[in-house]
Amino acid sequence: MYAIVDIETTGGFAGKSKITEIAIVIHDGEKEVETYETLINPEQLVPSYITGLTGITQQMVDDAPVFADVAAEINDILSDKIFVAHNVSFDYSFVKRALESEGYMFNNKKLCTVRLSRQIIPGHRSYSLGNLCESLGIQIDNRHRAGGDAKATAILFRQLLEKDEDTVRAALKHNSKETILPPNLPKAEFLALPESPGVYYFLDAQGEVIYVGKAINIKKRIISHFSGTSKNNRNQAIRNEIHHIDYELTGNELIALVLESQEIKRLWPKYNRSQKYIANQWGVYKYEDRQGYIRF
Repeated sequence: MYAIVDIETTGGFAGKSKITEIAIVIHDGEKEVETYETLINPEQLVPSYITGLTGITQQMVDDAPVFADVAAEINDILSDKIFVAHNVSFDYSFVKRALESEGYMFNNKKLCTVRLSRQIIPGHRSYSLGNLCESLGIQIDNRHRAGGDAKATAILFRQLLEKDEDTVRAALKHNSKETILPPNLPKAEFLALPESPGVYYFLDAQGEVIYVGKAINIKKRIISHFSGTSKNNRNQAIRNEIHHIDYELTGNELIALVLESQEIKRLWPKYNRSQKYIANQWGVYKYEDRQGYIRF
């Protein structure tokens, strides 16, 4: 059984923002079995730009239940289901954090319809939910609301299952890595990564380098970027923007450190913070003292 989930939130990452609306469509692989939808009081302000995007106002959520009031029901609905969402890491991280904050253990298997769509129906100009549904003739009622987007994702998921159920099964295997990879990163690129020292580059859709890192084991280090839930807004943004990974082997960690530093200063990637600015922490100075001696 699949639980197709969509949420609306007060912001971009689970460490700081909260859920304002959740919709769940229970699917048996052929048809909808059950639906659940509710607004949620996030117990924090809903930013105006979120209201502009979703139509959810502060007044709407002020009278809604807080998550603690619906946590048991949501946990029961999701229990033993495969968690499905469009860009699943986003929705999963919020739901997991919210449930665990209420004392529930949450570690469901998950599937990303962005990744599945890229494999099963390649060649689309965009794999955002709106553009993909438009290309496939799937109507979205109430766009950017949890109920409308969840129902559209359910229709998309059913079509993907009809086209290639084997790809879905393969993605659920424990060692497939499909569930932890960024939605837009080809799995073949990840599998081709070496387990050697070097410098790696995250590239966006335009081929621009957005992050540079170094590692003793490139593949293992990159897995650590993607495993677990996002700890901050920057990590979530990087994950969503990665389309390709490049690398350069260095033979040892020392050369990787030097090359990483040079590349950050040369490329100035948007998500690297350290090593961009040179601070003069020491210096050698020549001066003449009061007795006329030259000193350092």
